[in-house]
Amino acid sequence: MAQDMATQTEAEREAELSETEGVPGGLNTIIVTAQRRAESLQDAAIPIDALSSEKLTRAGIESANDLGRISPSLGVNPGGGPLTSLFVRGVGALTVNPLQDSGVAQNYDGVYLGRASSAAGQNFYDMERVEVLKGPQGTLYGRNATGGVLNYIPMKPQVGEFSGYLQAEYGNFDKIGVQGAVNVPLTDGMAVRLAASHQSRDGYNDDGTSDLEATSVRAQMLMEPTDRLSLRFGFDYTSVGGKGSTGSLLGFFSNTPGQQTEFTPTGIDIDSGACSAASNAFRVQTFQGPSFALLPPISCDDLFQDLSYGGLQTELTYELDAGTITIIPAWREYSQDYTFVGPGFAPAPTQESGEQFSIEARFASDFDGPVNGVFGLYYFEEEVDFAANFYQVAVAPIQNWTNGGDSWAAFAQVTFDVTDQFRINVGGRYTEDNKFVRGDDFAFLTICPLEVPPFPGAPFTIPDFAGCAAQNYPAVLPPTTDPQVYIDSLIAGGFIPPGSTINDGFYPLINGSAGFIVDGGAGQGLTSEDSWKEPTYRVGVEYDLTPDSLLYATYERGYRAGGVELAAVGAGGGLSFDPEFIDAFTIGSKNRFLGDTLQVNIEGFYWEYKGQQITYFSTIDDAPNFGTANGDSTIKGIDLDVLWAATPTTTLGVKFQYLDAKLDQLTLVSDPGTGRFGCENVGVVSGLQTFECAGTELLYSPEIALDLALEQVFVLGDFDLTFFADASYRSEQQTDLSFTPQTVSDEYITANFQLTLEPADAVWSISAFVNNAFDERYLVNTNVGSSGAFYGEHNPPRTYGVRAKIDF
Repeated sequence: MAQDMATQTEAEREAELSETEGVPGGLNTIIVTAQRRAESLQDAAIPIDALSSEKLTRAGIESANDLGRISPSLGVNPGGGPLTSLFVRGVGALTVNPLQDSGVAQNYDGVYLGRASSAAGQNFYDMERVEVLKGPQGTLYGRNATGGVLNYIPMKPQVGEFSGYLQAEYGNFDKIGVQGAVNVPLTDGMAVRLAASHQSRDGYNDDGTSDLEATSVRAQMLMEPTDRLSLRFGFDYTSVGGKGSTGSLLGFFSNTPGQQTEFTPTGIDIDSGACSAASNAFRVQTFQGPSFALLPPISCDDLFQDLSYGGLQTELTYELDAGTITIIPAWREYSQDYTFVGPGFAPAPTQESGEQFSIEARFASDFDGPVNGVFGLYYFEEEVDFAANFYQVAVAPIQNWTNGGDSWAAFAQVTFDVTDQFRINVGGRYTEDNKFVRGDDFAFLTICPLEVPPFPGAPFTIPDFAGCAAQNYPAVLPPTTDPQVYIDSLIAGGFIPPGSTINDGFYPLINGSAGFIVDGGAGQGLTSEDSWKEPTYRVGVEYDLTPDSLLYATYERGYRAGGVELAAVGAGGGLSFDPEFIDAFTIGSKNRFLGDTLQVNIEGFYWEYKGQQITYFSTIDDAPNFGTANGDSTIKGIDLDVLWAATPTTTLGVKFQYLDAKLDQLTLVSDPGTGRFGCENVGVVSGLQTFECAGTELLYSPEIALDLALEQVFVLGDFDLTFFADASYRSEQQTDLSFTPQTVSDEYITANFQLTLEPADAVWSISAFVNNAFDERYLVNTNVGSSGAFYGEHNPPRTYGVRAKIDF
């Protein structure tokens, strides 16, 4: 499997490799560029999965929330609004914190997407493929990633070719999907490709939530003025609307100190939705302490998401005799205006917008000798404006931030051909990351305490609970992201004295009301800056046992920059948290047997994860806190991928992963008597209730993950009828950092089926499909709030429909 490094452009190399596709009775060749060069998937001595556009469509991948179906290694947490989080073998990060980099990097058309929430902007249409790289990527990619990388690679313009397609789909829940693309040659050396997509459907929940409304457009122009020079310009834009995804109110945890993991289910149907009559019937009987205010009902009229993502980029490629120079400058921006419904949020209004610029320059050598490599420089900068009120009726943490920073890196990866069969590759990267944050963090709280002061030094007491509940005090606070508007509304309501400002910090109520408003906002005018400088590196060996059998072993060092807390007082007592590191050892083999009809790839891995960044919810100083702790974990397992063309018309596939991913050390803290974690409670340490979570499993890391696939083609004269079936099994997995039994997703088996009719020349096709055919349901996202309310979101129910496609 030695690489042919003859003087070829990357496009020519892809074309040459693609000629092996469709060998009668054999397996197709999948071309990937994960190592910044075109090569067969079987030649890539790295752990990687790749799916073509056809396979993405067949699997029903319509948004980032569905990506967990494409690889046993990949887990997805579909949070509220755009807060989809990705995990590879348990490594990732819940993306509540916009100040934290993702553990799994995402690249669109070779450009790093700075915020993990950008996954919401990926509408899978006119895609060449999606690549899933497993493990740290610290030498060849624009930003470091500890867990892995997802590469979203769209179809590119083709010079001298007029072609395209149109596809339409209709299914239950009034699902409508339309997409298409056209490739138009302009001159002998110029072409454009235009593509668009629109998807909509009703909500999976009874209240209309968890719906879909997304529109995307993409335009590219390719210019090849000479045989050596290529310029490609790209533009893309996606808008996402609807009400967004929510869970259902499945139960309540106790708020009694010492009993906070005791759970009472509501019995509500899992598809009722957050603003259903059933959920609201429980909410209006729930007290939000310490105000003792009853939670108001949630109206679906208050739920929305207005998200947009877009960008411009250029790819310049110039061929030298010695190799290829590639330069990619790119600019991207996004805007996210949405409401988030979770435990106690009623709902939480959030506005976030960001802008990023990056440029990457690299040289891929093409020398005649035994040494070749990739060398490059990278620069990235971003700025994010964030405003949110994590609105919980009587508790209103209002945060307004501007944050951002820059990163630059120099990298190289070199391969030395010791013999025709044996190769050594060495890579390294030096990175400097700089981050800043400035803004305000206020935590407004309605307090109706008991006969003792609610906190040390409080200058008031209240007779009893019944008296609190009977008084006319402002239990329901305005859901605004402007703290002064918040104060002004309380003044206008006659609750606090005229002239009160956000700087007062303590507001005695007037008109005889029983309670007080306290501002925990010592976080006004917060500023923080930090920087990190780190080398990352890899060493690998490759050996061609036969022309169709590759052995490889690698060691890779991964790094993710530290950051700043979303709250004024974090679990570590300050604004900054430390970077994380991962050491990954891999040994594997990729093989083709039986005349290129049987593919067997196997890999063993062992990862040591140090300083793992874990953002979790707790209560600190009587206010909700999204703090970040650093822990350690060990991840190990086996990955098996088998593909067998049993006959020229029958193909079978098996993907299997065994995973042991557990925490070695993690300390979580909260105010005394408020912690709700299924970890060992070691008591109060330095004034905070402390939990030790060593031995617990990482999020989205099932011990057993198995995918089976069958494709059977029936030749009916001039037509082919193709039956496709796949099934997935996942053992139980944890979905929330509370580590309670209720947040564990049970084991499940799902199955999908598709039947496609097309003529032999495949210029059109008609398909009927059913996904999750047996309507198997399992938790995909859970949230537990300070009131004890527990919301859970499940996977989509059974969906089915028809799809038609015309190619031209």
